Amino acid sequence: MAIEFSGTGNLGVTPVLRHVQVGDETRPVTDLRIFFDRRVKQEDGSYEDQGGFWLTTSVWGWRAEAIAKLLPKGARVYARGRLHQETWQDDGGEQHSRPHLDADYLTVDLVCIEQLTLRSPRAAEERE
Repeated sequence: MAIEFSGTGNLGVTPVLRHVQVGDETRPVTDLRIFFDRRVKQEDGSYEDQGGFWLTTSVWGWRAEAIAKLLPKGARVYARGRLHQETWQDDGGEQHSRPHLDADYLTVDLVCIEQLTLRSPRAAEERE
């Protein structure tokens, strides 16, 4: 069973694009590790980190290609998608599980942007 999840965090690794066979087609996917933190604003205006957690996150399609091309390790991102439990068995036969996010949407936190180059609206529409 999957639940909706959204949060802001930092990429823990440089995104890597790969292509996988899904049925009769080959689809691009980028797998990420994101640390979703809980930053709380203090009275003096600063922020204090009050814990967080890591999620393995997958993004598919043209967004996966853009993420792998544009985002470096450490980038601050907002992700939204479906959270589910992933299970597997290792070579020794031991069962493991962890939460996994299939992100429908991932974008850069604008607070961290110094420069931006936009493509034309028509080019963006063609990607959708």
